[in-house]
Amino acid sequence: MTDAELTRVLDRLVDDVRTRADRGVRSLRNGVRMYARLDRPPIGSTPKDTVWQRDGVELWRYRSERRRGGPPLVIVHSLVNRSYIFDLVPGNSMVEVLLDRGLDVYLIDWGVPDAADAENSLETYCDDHLPEIVRAAIRTSGAETANVLGYCFGGVLALLYAAGHTDDPIGSLIALATPVDTTHMAPQMRFGENGFDPDLVIDETGNVPGSVIGEAIRSLAPTAELASYVNLAAKLWDDEYVAAHTAMDTWSRDEIPFAGAAFRQSADLLGERNAFVDDTVDLGGRHRSLSDISVPFLNVWGAKDHIVPAGATRPLSELIGSDDVTDLELDAGHVGLFIGRRAHRHGVPAMADWIDARS
Repeated sequence: MTDAELTRVLDRLVDDVRTRADRGVRSLRNGVRMYARLDRPPIGSTPKDTVWQRDGVELWRYRSERRRGGPPLVIVHSLVNRSYIFDLVPGNSMVEVLLDRGLDVYLIDWGVPDAADAENSLETYCDDHLPEIVRAAIRTSGAETANVLGYCFGGVLALLYAAGHTDDPIGSLIALATPVDTTHMAPQMRFGENGFDPDLVIDETGNVPGSVIGEAIRSLAPTAELASYVNLAAKLWDDEYVAAHTAMDTWSRDEIPFAGAAFRQSADLLGERNAFVDDTVDLGGRHRSLSDISVPFLNVWGAKDHIVPAGATRPLSELIGSDDVTDLELDAGHVGLFIGRRAHRHGVPAMADWIDARS
């Protein structure tokens, strides 16, 4: 071995030792910060304004200097988790990506139900709140119509709204990981099946505790939590990875109650009767059929989604009455559809492209 070759080997060895030492120091620092709970990232920090509110429900409009006009995008979140998942942390935010595309972004925050909200029904959300919210977004933006994106159970609410209010100013509709054929769901997610009594999981406030839904979801992949912490231990030196893990872990445990009346209806419609597929949805004294939805429609699902499997979502495209229906399957899980680098490079831009083509 020549002197030059020996020098290069020694340089690589020194660099490797330095890298390992640096990672060790950062791992120790991050571990101590996590143990002391000093590691909480700035969750949901994109500047926004409340442009509508009623009964604890708020509509947020995100500030932006890049708005290019056109219909606003109203994001309808689920009822069992906090809405900041769409604006998780700086650099890992679907809202940021959409704002960078020039969209006028609005997000519904349903609040935290208490005893006063126990009688909130599906009609409360899809007949009372959503029509007002969509019109508030249109009024604020100065547009004539609004694009509506519903995620998971928020997609169910958006479908019920669109099917029951066909004359409302909806420009297009996007369903993101939205369950319609619940025969493809795991048994622990089919509340209402086989004579299950929803009142068994309703507490003294008249609502379903958030932990009930959360534990049902976690039971779908019982080793996932352990695996996530194993991966965290291996990457404890990576500040970006630690911040993302902490934010996701915070959100996944930030569960909120499910209004009792709406839960009973959902257990019947989705768990016991699979009513979307059978076209037997009746709410507010009238029939609602997905075939009545005629606006441009985008159906998005994740090939790796174990919470709402593709089989539960894919049939939606055949049930919608629109002549403009697009399917978008992404190589992602339930949250990975819009969180993470891959989602922000491919999935979310693909949704934005679809919106742009119809706005």
